[in-house]
Amino acid sequence: MKIPITMCHGIRNEGTNPLTVKHLETLISIAFEMEFNSITYDDLDRWFNDGISLPNNPIMFDFDHPMKNILDEVNPILSNYGYTGNLFMYTKPYDARYPKDLPWKTKEPHLSWNELRQLKDLGWNIGAHTISHPNLSDLSIKDPTGEQLRREIERSNQTIKDNLGFYPKDFAFTGTSWSSNAEIEIKKHYRFGRLWITGPNYNVDGNNVRYADLVGINGADELDGGPPYEARYITESTDRYKIPSMELQALIYEPLNFKRYIEMAAEENNTSS
Repeated sequence: MKIPITMCHGIRNEGTNPLTVKHLETLISIAFEMEFNSITYDDLDRWFNDGISLPNNPIMFDFDHPMKNILDEVNPILSNYGYTGNLFMYTKPYDARYPKDLPWKTKEPHLSWNELRQLKDLGWNIGAHTISHPNLSDLSIKDPTGEQLRREIERSNQTIKDNLGFYPKDFAFTGTSWSSNAEIEIKKHYRFGRLWITGPNYNVDGNNVRYADLVGINGADELDGGPPYEARYITESTDRYKIPSMELQALIYEPLNFKRYIEMAAEENNTSS
């Protein structure tokens, strides 16, 4: 089984490869026409742990950062095709007393707690993404004790629990950064840790390494500039704390590239079934 998984930050009308409402709907409609079925991390957990079958042609749609357009613009597109997403949220906008700010300024509004509850009620899985979105590789060098990271994890978890009524079960690593210390802490609190593929490399424990080497996949990087195709899908052998995700505004931005990405999974799954 190969499960394609995409990630983006919601609607972004500016910059390189803008993800407009129209473009996102074009990609989602391709998955629908190819009869893909969306799954959440609850489904993935049951498949990994209990061997419960997934629907034909499963696909995951991940979104990072609790932006208001996730509810207002993204969810209507997904729901129109019968799909559900997974949202990973940082909590700094809801925790003014925390002394560290996000590493960027944004004019885009964030979801309110009521709006986040609406997403949850619509079937979305809501996971954790720290408080202030630190670079985890850099943080492991600046604070080798891991104390700051533990605060980021535990405080963000508690903020979500206090306002939404549950502790998040899943985690998305921040940016293309990873550290050995972070993985140790993530394993204590969450059932999955998800990575993010934008190109061939990753920031790991203070060093620049190939994504393929980080996740233990053999083979050269592909001609499109990304890691080996085998590293781009969730499979039975995928490390639960190194779940991949393909950025929609990067290697699979063009509709033909997106179609080929999910088509390669469908071809193998249908051949092996």
